[in-house]
Amino acid sequence: MNATYAPASSAELLDALARLDTAMALVVRRAGQGCGPDCERHLDGASRGLRALLGPDASQVVSDVIEAAHRVLTSADPSAPLLMLSMARKTLATVVHRQAARATRKVA
Repeated sequence: MNATYAPASSAELLDALARLDTAMALVVRRAGQGCGPDCERHLDGASRGLRALLGPDASQVVSDVIEAAHRVLTSADPSAPLLMLSMARKTLATVVHRQAARATRKVA
């Protein structure tokens, strides 16, 4: 059964991005230390919510951020993966803000 996709509101998108940013703060704190169950749970929950709101067209951008986060966590020297994570997060933020702006225009 396929669920119909309903466009997310601007507030929903920005809240989901904030949840992912909170998870990313945990990743940065744990850089090079591995991903424990609590960290994995935060990453999964935040990414799942954002993927659902962004729809299938933008889910790869979320995946890029999560993959970069895992590299940061498992790398012996996380400096390069941290840079990659930063770039992936900026790309994701751009996508989310663009969709949030579209959602605002549709409402107005």
